[in-house]
Amino acid sequence: MEQNNFDIKKIKVYRTTEATVFEVAFAIVAIIVWGLIIWLVHRAPDIVPTHFDASGKPNAYGTPVGATIPCIILTIAAIVMMVLAYFPRHINMPFKITNIQQVKLTIRQLRIAGITFLFLPLTVAYMMLGMKTPSATPLLVVVGLILLEFIVTSILIYRAK
Repeated sequence: MEQNNFDIKKIKVYRTTEATVFEVAFAIVAIIVWGLIIWLVHRAPDIVPTHFDASGKPNAYGTPVGATIPCIILTIAAIVMMVLAYFPRHINMPFKITNIQQVKLTIRQLRIAGITFLFLPLTVAYMMLGMKTPSATPLLVVVGLILLEFIVTSILIYRAK
């Protein structure tokens, strides 16, 4: 049996044209998302729903500015994903990464996820500030798309053995 000497801990990720394109796209999407969030905050009433029960009905209320706190946290998580793409040794996959093609696909997966993750704060802000009748449907759709993205890209990474 041939032994694989591939060590992900020795991989260094350098800036590439693809990385720059993803980072510029991330910045553009972030600016648009936060522009829309700020617009929603300015047009929201003084009291808005800030928490929802399992059926999607509001069960806590607060100020529009306070509703941006989860949006800030979700944006930071998206930024962390973009940064993590430069440190593949810290990425945890459900299988062992055994070649450089899998590393490249994993890095691409993180960058795509970072951009997609930016739609979560917009969805949260829309639920709390923009909907006349709050519903969890937009959030469930975005979370479902993110899960589908991770499943599909993980399968592609696994098959790149």
